[in-house]
This record gives sequence, C-alpha cells and structure tokens, in this order.
Amino acid sequence: VLPEARSQEAARILTERGASRRPMARVVHYGRVLQCQEAPFDRIRKLESAGGPLELIRSWLMQFFPFLSVLTTLNLRTLRADVIAGLTVGVMVIPQSMSYAGIAGLSYKYGMYSACMPTIVYALLGQSRQLAVGPVAMVSLLIEAGLNGLLTEEECPASYSGGVLDDGKPQHQVCPEQYAQLAILTAMVVGVMQIVARVLNLGFLVSFLGHPVTSGFTSGAAIIIGLSQIKYIVGFDIPKSERVYETVWNLAKDMHKLKWMTMLLGLCWLAFLITSKRLSKRGGKFALIGPISPLVSCIAGTLLLFWCTPLREEYHVKIVGDVPSGLFPMSIQHWQFGKIAQVIPTALSTCLIGYMESIAIGKNLAAKHGYDIDAGQELLALGVSNLVGSMFSCYPVTGSFSRSAVANATGALTQLSGMITALVMLCTLMFLTS
Repeated sequence: VLPEARSQEAARILTERGASRRPMARVVHYGRVLQCQEAPFDRIRKLESAGGPLELIRSWLMQFFPFLSVLTTLNLRTLRADVIAGLTVGVMVIPQSMSYAGIAGLSYKYGMYSACMPTIVYALLGQSRQLAVGPVAMVSLLIEAGLNGLLTEEECPASYSGGVLDDGKPQHQVCPEQYAQLAILTAMVVGVMQIVARVLNLGFLVSFLGHPVTSGFTSGAAIIIGLSQIKYIVGFDIPKSERVYETVWNLAKDMHKLKWMTMLLGLCWLAFLITSKRLSKRGGKFALIGPISPLVSCIAGTLLLFWCTPLREEYHVKIVGDVPSGLFPMSIQHWQFGKIAQVIPTALSTCLIGYMESIAIGKNLAAKHGYDIDAGQELLALGVSNLVGSMFSCYPVTGSFSRSAVANATGALTQLSGMITALVMLCTLMFLTS
C-alpha cells in the first residue's frame, strides 16, 4: 500500500493524464482549471518575453514550419532512410493516384497532380514524420458522389435529355473539364474550411464523431468502391447507380459481355493481394509483404502488358494509355466563386472525414515512434495543402493509410521522405508521360 502522500501524487498524475486525452483545451476539475497542453501561442509569448524579437521570429518559424527543425538534425543515416522510403512510396503513389482519380470521376492526370504539390506543402507544415498525404479512396468517393449532377444544362448540355438530368450520362464522362473545375473548387473550399477551423480551434469536434457512424460510413464506402471497380475485372462498363441492387442487376444481365482474359488477370492479381495481406499479419520477415504488394503487382502487370502484345490486341485488355506530360497548370483563373454554395456540402463532408482519417493515422504513427503531434497544426497543414493544391489543378487530399504504412515499414524518419515522394511524382510528370 502506498503512503498517503504518494497516493495523492499518483492520483494527481492520473487525473492530469486523463484530462490531456480530452478534446477540450482546458478542463474544469474540482473547481480548478487543468491545462492539457500548453498552447503554441502561450509558448511564443514566453519566448518573446525571454529572448526578444529574434527569438520570437525563430519560434514562429519552427512552430509553423516543422520541417526547419528537421534540417538541424539531418544526418547520413536519416537521409538514407528517408530517400529509400520516399522512393518506395513515390513509385507506389503513381498507379494509386491514377486509380483514385478514376474513382473521383477525374482524368488520371489530376490524381498525379494531387500527389505532388500538396505533398510538398504538407512536408513543410506537417508534424507527422511518416504520414503520406495525397489522393485517397474515401475522399475520391465523396467527390464523385457529391459533385456529379451539379453542372447545369448550360454548362453540360450533353448530360441532359429534354431538360432533365440523364442518370445514364455521368457528367464527369460527358463534360470532364467542367467537372474537374468543380473538384478543384471543392479543394479550395476544403482548404479554407480547415484553415478557419484551425484559427477557431475547432479540431476537437472530430473527437465527437461516434465510432458506429465512422465504422458504418467506412464499410459502406468500401462496398461502393468495390462495386465501382468490378467493371475493370469483368472487362465491360456497368451503368452506375446509387442503389447497390441495381448495380448488381446491371452486372448480372450483361455477363454475356464478359472478357474472360481480363477477368482471369484481375482474379489472379486480387488473389495475390489478399494472400500478401494475410502473410503480412504474421509479422517478422513477412511484415513488409503487405505494404509493398500493390507496388509489386503494378510493376508486374505493367511489364506483362508491355511485353505481351496479344493481351492488348487480341484479348483487348485495357491499359491506361497516354497521360499528358508537363507540370500541373495553374487553376486559380478557373475558380467559380458563384458555385461555392453548391460544393459546400461536399466540401464539409470531405473536410471532416479527411481530417479524421489523417489525424488518426498521424497520431498512431507518432505514438509508435515516441513523438507528439499537435492536432491544430495538422489541421493547418492539411488546409494549406488543399488550398495551395487547388491553385495547381489538384482535388482534395488527406493522409493515406496504405502509403503511410509503407513509409513507416520502409523506415521513414522525417518529413523529408514526403519531399522525395513528391520529387518522384514531379519527375514522372515531366519525363515519363507523353
């Protein structure tokens, strides 16, 4: 049994630890205020009074640009680890970004743009050392579901029949450029929302999202994403529908269009990915198999279709085709401020879900590596990433679970790995596209 003095000290420590896990910045407990974490501005005021204006400027720069502190601790070991992790994630994000752009209803190039510029911005402003920011499946699904149908008949006449929106003609297919401008505008609105939320210290609100809500949303999104990708396995287009049973019926009634070679390749790759994921759960020497299996499958598939011409010409296995070369174009001139009210619902859901996903991944990785991240700074970093990205033809981004897992597994130690990833994508856009 502990002495009374030590028991009281232990109780005080446990109380303060419990308070620090609460979403509120300050908690009233037994008539006194416990401060969970010293606010950044409080630290800056202390430095201002202690060291003068130069120390104040330095503290501001270190606070809002965590990458600067990385430069002071960089050594050969850290550099080598970050280069390896950055190159690995960079090669992986090329096919992923193209696929996620397809889920969002956008051309492949927009996914590649979104995997470059926002990644650079987050590496400068973000505190997580292993978080990989860029296009993700969840946000891509929200974009497609929220923006399809928002274009008017004057903007997209091909999607209307007799003045009524034709569900059989998705606007992202018949009017891709106008639809892309909506997605870019949404990225701008998401960025502004996240920056404003940081200024008002509203990041804690995500903590009140119930687990059943997020779990149900994630499960539903997984089903919808899975059904949307079946057409690439069976080899024919399936009319899109908001109802699952209609999608299943459309698949069943058109099975006579099945391309068996496409399906055979798709099932083989799917079996490989599932097997790799199960092997990685054993840990040890198998731990890295799961994260890098998508990269291996993409490389193997690319080489197979490149060398085996009959697959493309006789069996009509589809390939990505040409991707426009060059850097991401400026898009500020295409912002349509009159449409902000229309994209706000999509932007709000994207802002909440994207931040929730990113902060959950970031905090988990930070705990594993023994450092802390500030939720407000992460919100600011994501907001600026989306805002700057929207100036360069990017759609909304957030932290990616799969790529962050790969970065962590391959030994990423600082935000420099994100810079390397962005550099790989930049070189791809400049030299490996047509």
